[in-house]
Amino acid sequence: MPSPAETVDTFLSMWSRPGGFAEAVQLYFTPDTRYINVGMSDTRGIDETLAFIEGFEEVSGPDSHIRVETLTSASEGNRVLNERIDEVVAADGRVVASIGVMGIFVVEDGKITEWRDYFDTAGLAAQLGDD
Repeated sequence: MPSPAETVDTFLSMWSRPGGFAEAVQLYFTPDTRYINVGMSDTRGIDETLAFIEGFEEVSGPDSHIRVETLTSASEGNRVLNERIDEVVAADGRVVASIGVMGIFVVEDGKITEWRDYFDTAGLAAQLGDD
């Protein structure tokens, strides 16, 4: 079984193509996984998270994806801290938004059971024209 850090790295790498975020959620979440974008959203389970993603894709456009640059990753036990730059990329290759993120993932038996991301929600809203 992959380590928690390897699980998170694979999960994040799946986002780099259209539909990859949703596929990663379906593969790595449990029915009870809690996913929190602090100050923005709080979902539980696969279905709630997929509904959130659909709403986000309405803003970023069809066939968009997220390019992830991991700056630093550290793990202890089943917890993985992850500092990264997430770029929302439109189908035409244009970067719609770029945000610095600090996340924590809890991994149990190869599945992500908790995930919290901390970032500037106002800055993201401004980039997406949602201010």
